[in-house]
Amino acid sequence: MRLFKAQMVERVMAMANVPDDVPIENKMVTRAIASAQSQVETQNFETRKNVLKYDEVLNRQREVIYGERRRVLEGEDLHEQIQHFMDDTIDDYIRQETAEGFAEEWDLDRLWNAFKQLYPVKVTVEDLEDAAGDRAGITAEFIAESIKDDIHEQYEAREKQLGSEIMRELERRVVLSVLDRKWREHLYEMDYLQEGIGLRAMA
Repeated sequence: MRLFKAQMVERVMAMANVPDDVPIENKMVTRAIASAQSQVETQNFETRKNVLKYDEVLNRQREVIYGERRRVLEGEDLHEQIQHFMDDTIDDYIRQETAEGFAEEWDLDRLWNAFKQLYPVKVTVEDLEDAAGDRAGITAEFIAESIKDDIHEQYEAREKQLGSEIMRELERRVVLSVLDRKWREHLYEMDYLQEGIGLRAMA
């Protein structure tokens, strides 16, 4: 800050073309220094205000995340929430691949490879083509319905194999693990964003 003020005075003196032998008490110089000081204080205030806004947003987000963690740690049944997660994920994958063009232009092989990263999908593209008559008869809604039926059937089969109690515990552990990892990543990104905005505010 001291260096910044010195540079401001130096610039003002140079711009004003003030001779070196003019006393620093000169009213023009004093006004210029006061103006520079006011600008610096305004910038500092804006920077602090931005930091407080970030803190407020982070606190609200932290309350939501800690609320979710508390639900998991207290043993709440997350089965219904997991089902919604599955449906939402399937919908997102399908929306990304079928948002444009006709069914014949969709890259269903790429879509199925994405499904296979989620779970061992049993429904094939050929199954859908047979059911729809041909590739042109396939719709995004038809894909979603078929895949959701498949993933829920396999999930239920897995639950019967492991037992409901073990499955509920697995759900809680997975949710807690993903929640903590994503929260850490979010905090790193927010720190990076806050630092960048702070530097821009300081200009």
